[in-house]
Amino acid sequence: MRVLILVLMLGSSNIFAQAEWSSLSGPYLGQKLPGLEPEVFAPDLVSTSDSRELNSVFSPNGKIFMFSRVIDGQFKMFYSTVSDDGVWSRPRMAAPSRTYPGHSEVDMVFSPSGDWLYFISTRPLPGYSLERHNIWKSQVTRYGLLTPEPLGPEINGPDHELYPWIVADGSLYFSSTRADSGDDRDSYRAQYRDGTFETPENLGPAINTENDEGDIFVSPDESFLIHVSSGRDDNLGEGDLYISFRGADGAWGKDIHMGDVINSAEMDYCPVVSPDGKAFFFTRGDDIMWVDAKIIDTFRK
Repeated sequence: MRVLILVLMLGSSNIFAQAEWSSLSGPYLGQKLPGLEPEVFAPDLVSTSDSRELNSVFSPNGKIFMFSRVIDGQFKMFYSTVSDDGVWSRPRMAAPSRTYPGHSEVDMVFSPSGDWLYFISTRPLPGYSLERHNIWKSQVTRYGLLTPEPLGPEINGPDHELYPWIVADGSLYFSSTRADSGDDRDSYRAQYRDGTFETPENLGPAINTENDEGDIFVSPDESFLIHVSSGRDDNLGEGDLYISFRGADGAWGKDIHMGDVINSAEMDYCPVVSPDGKAFFFTRGDDIMWVDAKIIDTFRK
């Protein structure tokens, strides 16, 4: 029997800055939308000086915000919810991250309906090494998350599966090392049909190269994607963000380096556009960044 593992009344962690969360109301945790220069998101509230934070996802209705923080060397999921009067709660650790304290949960994404949360975890899964990240999902209810369940072997292969992303028709994008990716990590798409994911297909040379690719965000209508690649000649840091637009023929255009406004000498990763399409979030080094999503239009031909 499924059991509830996430209760909204869980106590908050004492690691957060003693900010007045009771005064945070409105979209984006009450933070003012930035311009075309990236800024740290919610400094000293979400992005803190003494911890590593990454990921940044809102539920489709904008009422739940989730991010990850490194605790004792493991990635852990945190969440904040907004009350009926519009005030955001202090973030607390999600119960899936409490269930297996020695394992990681990270790379969250909500389904388009908001009924499911997908994430990756190193929690025990029969037939898999404990070091492997596999993709799991939990049903989202008004009372919290139900017990996570792994995706099937057509998705969770012999290597790490990373950064799942769900688009409007329910199809899944993710990154992995597979037989057709060589020795490096590539990104894949698995069509969702009749309640199941079909065999994943490699996105091809416009997106994948002989280097590592991953952390792939795809717009709901699949008109553009943003992802990370490392080891390319034009990289400014450990990994940079690239953008690709889909042509009228359905093919992905060659990805474009997003320049030194977005990319830096640090690792730039975890791209995501907010459900309302107004804010572009990503992670730089140990902090969550955000910028006006209008910057995406500057890369269109």
